[in-house]
Amino acid sequence: MVAMLVLCAGGLVGVAAVVFDVSHLHALTAAGALGGKGGAIAGIQTFADKIKGNLIWLVSVVSGVAVVAIGAMFLTGHSRAQDYALKAGVGFLVIAGAGGIVA
Repeated sequence: MVAMLVLCAGGLVGVAAVVFDVSHLHALTAAGALGGKGGAIAGIQTFADKIKGNLIWLVSVVSGVAVVAIGAMFLTGHSRAQDYALKAGVGFLVIAGAGGIVA
């Protein structure tokens, strides 16, 4: 189960990296391909903001489930609980730093 959570977290990091990467829009604007902020571009920005909000919600729910699962592992005396806690901690740091990494 924890391995599945780790895989899901990795997938979420990949999706977040794709969603937060809007450098191609800045490049098109700098090249003059977009002659102002039209309705279509504003709609894309609104959509991206909604997706970003949904991803933040999803990551926080998965993080909460991981904390509960790892806590249960510690309580039951699982031999690899520390390993999973360390991996989850590193994953949380990567997700928390994703905004700075992408920017």
